[in-house]
Parts: sequence; structure tokens; C-alpha cells
Amino acid sequence: MVKKTVAIVLEIIPIASAITFFTLFFSPYDSQLVRTIINITVAPALLGFVFFFIGRALVKKDKAVLILGIFDWLATVSVIGFYILAILSIGM
Repeated sequence: MVKKTVAIVLEIIPIASAITFFTLFFSPYDSQLVRTIINITVAPALLGFVFFFIGRALVKKDKAVLILGIFDWLATVSVIGFYILAILSIGM
């Protein structure tokens, strides 16, 4: 039961980081604190696939961990896609 709880908490970190990243990035507020929080939250959101593998290693056959793992992958893909769009928009 403890492994399952740890796996679920670890799997929630990239999801919450991606939500925080996108919310603050598109917010009208701009300060040094907001930029620092964006820089901190982008790393766990980008490394969501690592949290997926850790969660699956801890608890192999749990549906909640599997679903959160899928959201971890989506968090990673969304941040990478966002940066690809930013690079393409600068190039055009």
C-alpha cells in the first residue's frame, strides 16, 4: 500500500507541473517570481516519462498508476510540442 501511494504521488508531480507551467506561461502576470516558477516547473513536466517508469517499477498492475502514467507522457509531449511550436514560430 505504501508503494502504491508513493507511485501515485510521484506520477502526479509532472501533471501538476505541466498544468502550472501552461497556466503561468499564458497568464498576464510577468514578474521574476513567475519566471522562476515557470523555469522550475518545466523540468518535471518535461521528465514525465521518467516518473512513468518509476511508478510502473514500484507498482506494476495498478490501473490508477497506469492512467496517471499516460498523463505523464501527455505532459511530456505537450511541453515538447509547445517548444517545437515556439521554435517554428521564431523561424517563420
